[in-house]
Amino acid sequence: MKKLLITPRSFASISKSPIEILEKSGFELFLNKTGKSYDEGKMKELIVDVDAVIIGTDPLNEEVLKKAKKLKFISKYGVGVDNIDLNFAQKKGIKVANTPYSNTQSVGELVIAFIFALSRRLVEADKRTKSNYQGKVVGNTVKGKILGILGLGNIGKAVAKMARGLEMEVLANDLNLDKEFAKEHSLEYVDFENLIRKSDYISCHLPLNSQTKNIISREEIKRMKSGVFIINTSRSGVIDEESILNGIKGKKISGAALDVFEEALAEKIKGDRELDEKIILSPHMGAHTEEAINDMGTQAARNVIDFFGGENIKNLVE
Repeated sequence: MKKLLITPRSFASISKSPIEILEKSGFELFLNKTGKSYDEGKMKELIVDVDAVIIGTDPLNEEVLKKAKKLKFISKYGVGVDNIDLNFAQKKGIKVANTPYSNTQSVGELVIAFIFALSRRLVEADKRTKSNYQGKVVGNTVKGKILGILGLGNIGKAVAKMARGLEMEVLANDLNLDKEFAKEHSLEYVDFENLIRKSDYISCHLPLNSQTKNIISREEIKRMKSGVFIINTSRSGVIDEESILNGIKGKKISGAALDVFEEALAEKIKGDRELDEKIILSPHMGAHTEEAINDMGTQAARNVIDFFGGENIKNLVE
């Protein structure tokens, strides 16, 4: 019986179907019931004798993978694989797959929710109203505004389609140009510089690597429009968060919505009324709708079953 480590806490939390199909296929399952992500030390301990792992955001770096004596397959519960050392996995002959379409709509809808929340100053309105504020909170409409999308992959495209439905203009920056999609949805590909200069809203959908780390920082913010809104649902490292705080304090940035951020950020905001009202934080929940959780679990499980069953896997990460 092959051993399968499953680290995501939400795995099979909506439907038990992913667990059932894995058990039916003969896997011995080791589920994360701790209520929190595993750290590197725990991963080193757990990875030793498993044949496969369904991984969330827990670390699968070189030091962890060195401990894996039998590991043949990694199935990412989600899309981003920056917590997996792909080069070392390849050296060890370990195959990696992800679930690229399972959470596209869920993350895209959260971005649109953030756009509305920032535009209409909903957090500020909520806090002030609960403090017996009797005035009005004046926001902005999104129609006709320019949305800049950094990274036009599956999620970026979902955001673009919804934004066009709201009659926003859409600019996109990506290494790969899908000209057919751009024509169909009337969006424009631009270079990075033009995107940050022209956009009223900037939404990040980038993997974290040496090229994208702190791609938005103090100097980039200086070149943005005054009153810009910044949204990040990708990885915390693509934005220098201290620069966001300073940008809000300096009235350059009107607000930010971050689904991913460094742990210290919440403490920095606490007790500062301006930052508290203008920065929305959420607990990396973009992918966490009932529908997406179920789809991610099913796809991640199916990847494992297909790999050991000798089937062709469409979602291999090269």
